[in-house]
Amino acid sequence: MIIDKLNTILNSYPTDTTNYAISKFIKNHILEIPTMSITSIASHCHTSKGQISKYVHAIGYEDLAELKEECAAYISGNDRTKRTAYSLEKNSLVQLKEFTENKIDSFQFAIAHIDETQLDRFIKDFMQSDCIYIYARGHARTLCNYIQNELSTHYKEVTICDVDFKNKYPFTYRTLLLVISIDGNTFHFNQRVIQRIKQTKVKTWLISCNDQIQLFPNKLYIPSNHFEYNDYLIRHMIDFVLKF
Repeated sequence: MIIDKLNTILNSYPTDTTNYAISKFIKNHILEIPTMSITSIASHCHTSKGQISKYVHAIGYEDLAELKEECAAYISGNDRTKRTAYSLEKNSLVQLKEFTENKIDSFQFAIAHIDETQLDRFIKDFMQSDCIYIYARGHARTLCNYIQNELSTHYKEVTICDVDFKNKYPFTYRTLLLVISIDGNTFHFNQRVIQRIKQTKVKTWLISCNDQIQLFPNKLYIPSNHFEYNDYLIRHMIDFVLKF
């Protein structure tokens, strides 16, 4: 996802570099980027069109048009996942109660509708793996770090895959690749990444609240009745699996 690439640069490059300046501008103006020309972007970043093109290629895009498409997809993804707005002008305890009840209702719905056979197969493969590789984009990447930290106490090796899935990983028959896509938005952004994942010779499991994704043979679908609580559902399921 574009935001992952921008954050990586912003967190690792010196603030006085051209790549930092371009990344900061794109992140701060991501809503406008899809309609901006290369000349306009270069002008706002105080650099040349050639530097913009060089930057675009460096972060994995064929051209500016592809980067702009991913910005548009990111915006669309955010629109689909906007949460209920809470306000200090309303009673905070009433809002807390509503939030808690909806969250619990989501958990109970998932428990009532999840495929137990799928769940058992996933837990078995998870437990039998010596090494786990995790791939996620955007907000779901926070779960990668969480899983990695939690499994350190189980002495199980965990590797977080790069966002473009370009690195070569030493997969073995006791390796598990876990792909996390909360709402399935991952598969709207970069089909080349998905093809790279599908071409890997490793047991792969997808965990998602979107039942329409049919890209991998192994999928743990988490049923949801509150779209905006899907993040919590995925985290709750991961917490459960980590208990084994």
